Amino acid sequence: MSRYAAFVDESGNHDLYTDKEGASRYFLVLAVLVHQDEVSELEKCVDAVRSRFFGGGEMKSSRLKHARHVQIIEALRELPFRFYAVAVDKARLNKDGGLAYKRSFIKFANGRLYNALFHHLHELTVFADGHGDNAFIESFRKYLLEHHAPDLFSRPRVEIVDSKTNVLVQLADFLVGTAAKLYEDKANGPSRQIFLEFLHAKRIRIDEWPPRFETAETTVAVPNAMDAQISETSLSAAARFLTAFEDSGDVELRAQYTLLSYLLFRARFPGGDEFVSTQELVEHLHAQGFPEIEKHYVRSNLVSRLRDRDVLIASSARGYKIPTTYADMIGFADLVDGIVWPLLQRLKRANDVITLASAGKADVLGEERFARLRRLMDQQDGSVQTC
Repeated sequence: MSRYAAFVDESGNHDLYTDKEGASRYFLVLAVLVHQDEVSELEKCVDAVRSRFFGGGEMKSSRLKHARHVQIIEALRELPFRFYAVAVDKARLNKDGGLAYKRSFIKFANGRLYNALFHHLHELTVFADGHGDNAFIESFRKYLLEHHAPDLFSRPRVEIVDSKTNVLVQLADFLVGTAAKLYEDKANGPSRQIFLEFLHAKRIRIDEWPPRFETAETTVAVPNAMDAQISETSLSAAARFLTAFEDSGDVELRAQYTLLSYLLFRARFPGGDEFVSTQELVEHLHAQGFPEIEKHYVRSNLVSRLRDRDVLIASSARGYKIPTTYADMIGFADLVDGIVWPLLQRLKRANDVITLASAGKADVLGEERFARLRRLMDQQDGSVQTC
C-alpha cells in the first residue's frame, strides 16, 4: 500500500492570450498531501466542513463571497494537511510554441507538479479530478506514469476520480481557488491577509513557472529607480539559479534550490515581517525532505553558497530575505559592518597581548597567510599603506 495520498485539482484555463475576456493570467495545479493513515480521519473532518457551509453539495471556491471564504478557511485551519502547487504565468510563455495547444499545455503544467511529487514521494497514490473526454484522461494518466515516474522500482499510482464524490479533491479545489484569488489579484483588504496567512501555514511550497519573481510592492509601484534596479537584479539572479539547477541531483544544490524557492515565495507574497528566520527555514527544509539540516548548515552551506553563486540574500537580526530595496542592502551592510570590524579589533587586541607577552616572538598576524587581515586592520586604524 502507498504511504501517501495526493488529491489534485486545477484552476485557470489553457489560453495563453491572457488579455482575452475570461482568460486567466495564471494556471495553477495543486496537490493536497496526506499520509495514508490519516486519509479517513481527514475525509470526515472536511466532510463536516462541507456539510456546514455547502449544505451537502460540492465544496468549491468559485463564487464564494469573501466573508464566507474566510469562515471556511477558519474551519479548515487546524486540519492535518499540507499542499504543494505549481503556478504557471501564461502571459510569459511562448505563444507560438506547442503550449498553445490545450492538451500539450495541460500535460506540461501538470507534469511539473507530478514530476516533483513522484521524485520526492516514491510510495504515492494520486487522485486527480477528471477533465476532458475519456480518451484524453486515459492518455494523460499513461503519459504521467511513462514520463514522470522516477524509476522501474517505484511505480506511483494515478486514479482519475469524480470530484463530486471525493471530498479531498474538493479540498484541493478550495485551496487552488484560494491561491488563484491571490495570483489574479481578486483578494483585497483584510481577507487578502487571511488568505496569505492560511496558505503560508498550509503550503509545502508553491513553484512558479517561468522562474521570475516579483514582489507585491514592485508590481504595484516602485518608490525610486534605485530600488527598482536592486529588485530587478536580485530577482533575476535568483531566477537564473533556479533555472540552472532545477533538475540537479546534488543534495546540497537541491537544498539550496528549496531554500531559495521559499525566500522567493515570501518575496512574491509578503505577509507581515518580510524577513524569514533561520528557524523557519530549517522547519521548511525538514518538511521538504531534508530532516538533518540545522541552523549552522543553513548559514554555512546554503545561504553562503548561494551568495557565492551571485544570488543576493540580505541578512538582519530577523533572518534572511531577497533584497528588493536600497534599504535592504544598507541593512545588510550595517549587519556586516557591526560584525566584521569589532571582530577584527578584538583579534588585533588579542594578538597584541600575545606579542607583548612573548617579547615579540609570537606574532600570529605577522604570518604571511594573514596579509589581508593586516591590510584591513591598517585601514581601520587609518594608517597609509605604501605597498
